[in-house]
Order: sequence, then C-alpha cells, then structure tokens
Amino acid sequence: MTLSRRTFLTAAGLAAVAAPLAACATGSAGGATQGKVRLTYSTISLPKARGVLEKTLKDQGLTVEWVGPFPNHAPTLQAVVGGTADFSFGGSTTPADQAILSGADLVYVAWAASTPRTTAIVAGANTGIQKVTDLVGKTVAVNKAGLGEFLLVAALEKYKVPRESVKVTYLNPPEASAAFGAGKIDAWAIWQGFREIAEVQYGAKPIFVDGDELDFQIDFTSYLVRREYAEQNADTIRKVITAFQADQDWQNQHYKESLDIGNAVSHYPQAVLDKMAAKNVQTKLALINDDGIAQLQRGADWLSRRKILSGPITVADHAVKL
Repeated sequence: MTLSRRTFLTAAGLAAVAAPLAACATGSAGGATQGKVRLTYSTISLPKARGVLEKTLKDQGLTVEWVGPFPNHAPTLQAVVGGTADFSFGGSTTPADQAILSGADLVYVAWAASTPRTTAIVAGANTGIQKVTDLVGKTVAVNKAGLGEFLLVAALEKYKVPRESVKVTYLNPPEASAAFGAGKIDAWAIWQGFREIAEVQYGAKPIFVDGDELDFQIDFTSYLVRREYAEQNADTIRKVITAFQADQDWQNQHYKESLDIGNAVSHYPQAVLDKMAAKNVQTKLALINDDGIAQLQRGADWLSRRKILSGPITVADHAVKL
C-alpha cells in the first residue's frame, strides 16, 4: 500500500472545519466568554489532574472549563473551530498543518520541543525484523498523517526502501496495540507509552528511533486557537500559555512523579513506567516566536514534499506572536 496524497479529515470533519467562524462565536470577543477559557485535554492530562493550572488562572480572573477527553490532537482542532473549545491541547503539528490546509482558520500561539525524541518503529519479537530494510513485504501500523506515518516515511527514505514494498495499515494507537500484541502486524511506528508497552509486554525491538536517526525535528507540540480569538484575546492567551509553561516546568523537574500521577488513568505496569521514567524526557514550551516559526516551517516543508501533507503551507501566515 503506497502512502498517497490525502487530507486527514473525513468529509464530515472537513465540513465542520470549513464552516464560517462567525457561526462559532459564543461571546463578543472572538468567540470568548468573558472570565472563562475552554481548554481541551487528553485522556492523560497532568495539568488537569494536578489542578495547579486551574487555580493559577482562577487567581487571574479566568475560570477554566475542561473540554474532553480527546484521544489525539486532530479532534481538538475540530472542537476549536467548531466553537466548543478555545484552545487545542499541546499536540502534533502535522494534523494542525493539515487542518489549516483543509480550510480551518487556526493560528499557532505556542510550540514546544522535547529531548530526547523517543518515537520509534518497533518490530515484533518473532517477525525476524532486525533493521529497517527488513520491513520489505511486512505490515507496519501507523497513525494516518501523524507522528507514526512521518517516522515510517523518514525511515524508508533514509535506508532506501521503496515505500510500495511495505504494507502500511492505518490504525489508531489502541487498535494498533491490540493488533501488535496479537501478531496481526509486524511492526509499529509509535510514541512513548505505547512504545514501552510493546517492548515490555510483547518483546518488541526498536529498529528506528526519531532522536537517534533524524538530524532535525519534524513534528512538534503545539497549541492553536481561532484567528479571531487570537486577535481579540491576546492577554488571555498569554495567561494560559504562561500557566502551561509553569506546569511543564514542574513536570520536567518531577518527571517520574508526573508519570505516576498520569498512571492513575493509564494504569501502566510498573515495568512500563520505569522504562518511560528512564528516558527523562524534557519539554520546553514557549509562545510562538521566530525560532518556532522557522522550525515548524522546516518540518512542514519536509512533510509536504513527501505528500504527508496535502500541500505546502506558510507557517508565518498562520502564527500569532504575542
């Protein structure tokens, strides 16, 4: 199966994204309700679980309404454009770029980079796969137009493996985890958490790790809002991102403890938690700036040239520096 040009949205989702933003307004300030901010969150959300961010913003006159949980970044973008949330959560720039290309009037307001970059392609224990070139004729699971797919494309390109020689199946992480454990797929391009589960529970072996194999970052963590919201709520955005920065700084300093808090939801075995904690991933979050725009542009150019994105994008036209 070749990796062809497409958008990540279904027809229904695209219709929601392309809807006139005027219809999304819930108040007079770019869709905002005075004194309230609506934040999307993932299934495992440290800021929500700790409660510090919510208190910090309340002390500054902002009540937080949590919207979610969401399994990944793409549906949070639809929630923002659809007017049921103000901020997407800190998620992948790849679906954000594609949402913009598909007609969403979204803008980047914050970005983050992490080290080490631990997303990896892992191979099943009994597949005979030892290296990327062994993927020929094998079935590899990826998440469509996301971290997993770009990592597979990068791996095949680096080791000169024709894309059409690999069987690609598009699965969300929970589905891919079950298929991997059952031996229905041979390899899986996946990020932290699911990666360690595959290694600990199924004996998976990493054969291509983002930070070890690629000399620059392609996909980043990002926060987006509607353009109109950004134009009329700059002070609220600064307060929200500053609160997220403080929460991220705490997580960096208390990495193992942050994993333990998240595990109240994820219920990972201790061996999986220990493997994750050993990587001590550090994340730096900032309001969008010239460096962020340049790095996001470099990643977007890489993705569009390889048709992971449906076309080119000029990030500066969809970013608001505050």
